[in-house]
Amino acid sequence: MISKTPALKGYLAIVLVFVGIVVASALFVQSKGLTATYTPKVLRIGLLPDESEASIRARVSPLLDYLSDETDLDVELILPESYDALVRGVANDEMDIAYFGGLTFVQSHNLHDVEPLVMRDVDTYFTSYFFTHHDADGSDIKAFQNKAISFGSRLSTSGHLMPRHFLDSEHKIYPEDFFSEVHYSGAHDKTVYWVRDKKVDLGVANSEIIRRMKADGRLNENDIRIIWVSPPYHDYVWGVNQRLDLQLKRQLRDAFLGLDSARSEHEIILGKLGAGSFLPAGVEDYDDLYAIAKKLNVLEIVPHE
Repeated sequence: MISKTPALKGYLAIVLVFVGIVVASALFVQSKGLTATYTPKVLRIGLLPDESEASIRARVSPLLDYLSDETDLDVELILPESYDALVRGVANDEMDIAYFGGLTFVQSHNLHDVEPLVMRDVDTYFTSYFFTHHDADGSDIKAFQNKAISFGSRLSTSGHLMPRHFLDSEHKIYPEDFFSEVHYSGAHDKTVYWVRDKKVDLGVANSEIIRRMKADGRLNENDIRIIWVSPPYHDYVWGVNQRLDLQLKRQLRDAFLGLDSARSEHEIILGKLGAGSFLPAGVEDYDDLYAIAKKLNVLEIVPHE
């Protein structure tokens, strides 16, 4: 029988400690979700539910076909029931790439390390419309004191976060004190219909969606009257699951950046998306939104509709 000398015992102790450190480090890395990336067999694409399902599908169908061709992957469109469901879905690895509003992106990045990929050119200079029904009295926000207002989703950048911010910064208005009722419709087009049908006196929504509703006939020119346009801000962005294969991330980025309005087949895709082109997106592009969301205490809490 071989006896263990003090030197040998010391050596074995060092080896055991080293092995323990390696194993613990591996478990820690695995628990943090920083291990091997993945390449999906089907590309799962999540869309912010900012309009009706029919409108969203019509808007993105050409893009989905294009991304499928560019990545050689089948695509699955996922339409969550609410804005916070989109944030949860990406966090739970139910989606590989998603179309976020600015607020849902900064939440997803802050809570789940979602990475920004690209944004439309128009998303660098976005606005919200405040509007009333066509025959309402009043031509400015102050005229609607003690009236009912509707935002969109609580987690909407253009339908709630930035309008609320600008009501304070530009008009010194806190909605719950100034208006008689504060509602949340859940979607931009629904807010428009509520105002048109006089369920509320004042509404605020994404300016792009209102223009699109007029263009496609969902809204007549005289159904609503716009009384104020907000200052501009950054909004929508495509973000990806941090563990998605790096090569696939690059393929997706290059596919978006490669869309060229001079090509007829690309012009159709861009037109439906309300874009002239796509630009690379960085976390720093949403620093102002992050600061506003932090100030309004909506980074750590993801409320239901």
